[in-house]
Amino acid sequence: MRLRLRQRERTDALVVLGAQLPASGDPLRLRFSTRTGAIVRVDGRVAGAFDREHGEVLLPPGASRALTLEVERSSLPVSGLPPGPGLRWMRLLATAGERPQGFVEVSTAPPESFAPPSPPPALPVWGHAHLDVAWLWTYAQTRRKAARTFANALGLMERDPAYVFVQSQPQLFAFVREEYPELYARVVERVREGRFDTAAAAMWVEPDCNIPSGESLLRQMLFARRFCLDAFGLEPSIAWLPDTFGFARTLPALLAHAGIPYFATTKLQWNDTTRFPHPQFRWRGPDGTEVIGASIDRMEGGAGEARRRIARERGEPLIVGYGDGGGGPTAEQLHDVSTAGTWERPLAWFERLSARRDDLPVHDDELYLEYHRGVYTTHHDVKAANALLERTLALAEEQAAWCVAVRVASEALPRVRGMLQAAWEIVLRNQFHDVLPGTSIAEVYEDARAEYARALELAQGALTSARAMLPRAARPRRRPGVCAPVERDGGYAFDNGRVRALVLPTGTLVELTSGAGRNVVAQANALALYPDRPAKWEAWNIDAGYERKRGRKRARPAGAAIVDDALDVRFTIGSSPATMRISLLEDEPFLRVELAVEWRERRQLLRVENWLALRCDEAVYGAPHGTVRRRTLTDTPERRARFEVPGQRFAIARESAGLAVFALDTYGWNARALPGGGVHVGHSLLRGTAWPDPKADLGEQRLSWAFAPLCDEGIGTIERWWERYACEPSVRLFTVTDDALLVVACKPAEDGDGAILRIRECDGAERPLRVRCGARMRAVEAVDALERPIPVEVRIEGESIVSTIPGFGLRSFRVRF
Repeated sequence: MRLRLRQRERTDALVVLGAQLPASGDPLRLRFSTRTGAIVRVDGRVAGAFDREHGEVLLPPGASRALTLEVERSSLPVSGLPPGPGLRWMRLLATAGERPQGFVEVSTAPPESFAPPSPPPALPVWGHAHLDVAWLWTYAQTRRKAARTFANALGLMERDPAYVFVQSQPQLFAFVREEYPELYARVVERVREGRFDTAAAAMWVEPDCNIPSGESLLRQMLFARRFCLDAFGLEPSIAWLPDTFGFARTLPALLAHAGIPYFATTKLQWNDTTRFPHPQFRWRGPDGTEVIGASIDRMEGGAGEARRRIARERGEPLIVGYGDGGGGPTAEQLHDVSTAGTWERPLAWFERLSARRDDLPVHDDELYLEYHRGVYTTHHDVKAANALLERTLALAEEQAAWCVAVRVASEALPRVRGMLQAAWEIVLRNQFHDVLPGTSIAEVYEDARAEYARALELAQGALTSARAMLPRAARPRRRPGVCAPVERDGGYAFDNGRVRALVLPTGTLVELTSGAGRNVVAQANALALYPDRPAKWEAWNIDAGYERKRGRKRARPAGAAIVDDALDVRFTIGSSPATMRISLLEDEPFLRVELAVEWRERRQLLRVENWLALRCDEAVYGAPHGTVRRRTLTDTPERRARFEVPGQRFAIARESAGLAVFALDTYGWNARALPGGGVHVGHSLLRGTAWPDPKADLGEQRLSWAFAPLCDEGIGTIERWWERYACEPSVRLFTVTDDALLVVACKPAEDGDGAILRIRECDGAERPLRVRCGARMRAVEAVDALERPIPVEVRIEGESIVSTIPGFGLRSFRVRF
């Protein structure tokens, strides 16, 4: 029968409809058609949800009850979303809102059976709903999508006692806990039963894994573990990142340092040139540590025969359910699975895989996605905000650790830790793989800007409060430039005794040397603008051959002048006015470049191009807590596919001499050996994509990079130079004299017991570790990234911590004072 619904309430987001359900001695099936989505409540309790793919809700027998539907006024469907702004996108936008139908169909439901045949099929099946924390919808809309998804999962568990649902992002649990506490309480019950599975929730969100710092990725794991342990009494063990846009060379080392043994994705199936060869593999980090990895065919769909066959051929689980905007499996898919396979918890599958690890192939490299190469550059503003917060939080945490070390007797320290935690949660949320890469709608970035402003206020507040508890000390300051550029040969010469440079009035570098070294550039620091119209996924992709398309433009210089011991060069870039400042400060080993531009370009790619007088067949790029080496040759399809690659902090090309190009908050690069000798290093600065945010990057942008000529410096020395370039000077609590060792984190321990020190070996050789502490230490123990004790020998000798560290390894220590 059709039960009429009456409007009870109307808000900007929801239309609330209600009716009285008839009494029934049998289960009731509710059917409701909606393009958007609706939460179903019975007597105020969340009882299920509707969306485009989920059209029915089953209710238990009972007396007459109050029925309420909270129908979203506007929402995109949970799956089948478009790759661009064409007719399909316009149609979806036109139909995203609806006037809800005024009735719900109610019928009695016959008994159901999900009993599998005997013996049951051996194919493992995971129930799942990928839910982007923000993308073509905002965080506020995601809260409702998460509630609908969780309600669907709980309803299916009532129908099929064997059903297991996999949920991977603690941030979604937190959203539901805040907005739907009664629903969340029932989720917790199912988690503790093992049916609402959280083993794959090893990261706070499914983050980008190339742009965040190594410390950010470790905090993703730390926050996830703490939430799951506090909420459920369980620790996740699988990094499930199905849709992330590539995976850094160092990620297996970071996962291993956090005690996460398993990793899985489906995104490598999107490669546009070569096919990743291993469905299952051992993924080895640069320090030799390994995790068990799986590249699964797809993250959503039904249980049809074609998908079953692929899963059997690849020896992998079949993942069933709708997703992108949540949703998960339907009742029909539950029936299909009963004859196709067996619902299983992911950890059980990985444990069987681990038992035969010696038979698995080893992948000893990054997992580079041959697609979505534009995400290293799109929406520079969000990347700059993230990078600024990472640096500010690192400084604030070290000052807070100083407070711990000198045993400041103040009640303010817990407040400082609270501000740091709150700021980190904002940073981690916005590192989601459609937010930080720049591929979300404009409304998401309005939210992100407000969140970043709040996070920066918290981080700076923590820094100020921590400093106020410490004795006043003269902080190291950068001295102003003393080497005034002078005109020579129509250009401008810079020389501070460590770096010499000749810059043309166009801003182009034609000479760059270190001390008595030779010139390493043929022509560098040249701005160029390229047409940027990828065939699909506009904000995501840069297409091959973009540099050969007609329409390439050079920035047009409009005059140069010496201003305050620096060279200012004015430009017009397309239609965008810009000013470049080039400076060389006293005793710095690098030449600084800053670009201020009022960006007006659409579907254009701005790059700084550098042609180097070097012969080298590989380049080194910064990676999260490490580096990655990539060939500069283009002699294989795989190498040709890497025409735009991610790198953070720097790119290095060298033979006997060399050059490091430093970057503050830009991440897209390429390096190619030239046919006639030399190497080209390009660095992407800005784009002007028009979908899904039609105003991406418009407005004032400030970009920074630097050129550091090299002799025989190791990576550790170059990392210190980058810190000097990018970070505010401070007095360090822990210091090392070995140039190959780097202090990468210093923070108060999560439980308040001492401080955490993290050290990285940069040059690839096992070595003794000796770290001097500026405060009096009482005890030290080795811990992992989640601050749990591990069996590594360490001791205190006088004012120093003494241990060993493997090549390219990470070591963390808890220090008590």
